[in-house]
Amino acid sequence: MSKRSPSRYLRETPEQREWILRRDNSECQFIDIDTGEKCRSKSHIEVHHISPVVFSYEFLKWTPEQVNDPENLICLCRNCHQRNIHPDFGIVARKQYRYTKITYNLAAKRHKVLAKKGVPYWQPQWDDILKMTARIRTFEYKRAHPDDPYPER
Repeated sequence: MSKRSPSRYLRETPEQREWILRRDNSECQFIDIDTGEKCRSKSHIEVHHISPVVFSYEFLKWTPEQVNDPENLICLCRNCHQRNIHPDFGIVARKQYRYTKITYNLAAKRHKVLAKKGVPYWQPQWDDILKMTARIRTFEYKRAHPDDPYPER
């Protein structure tokens, strides 16, 4: 049996990722809590774990099914994801004068240390609205597309 890193194991499958992209029409679901406006960008879409993978695994002790539940996944454009949810990636990249695998790994290493202590390393003020959005979109999508169930692992 090969040893894989926990964050790799817990990530969504390609089929689950595609399902989330279909559910969210491949557009950013970020809603600004001050203005109530949705971003709706279709550029550089990423599937975001509302409760992050490392935190869910290290601190919450979630199973892969919990981490990759459709109500914990939502589409965000890279801009909203990095600016509003994970600004530390951008900060590390600016300090290193570039965004590379090395700068990403520096931030990821810090995330794991904080996760083990139960300290959020993202901007959690957005979690409730993102969870509510994912829950509503999942319910509506499943009702409108009963022949497209969420893929199992």
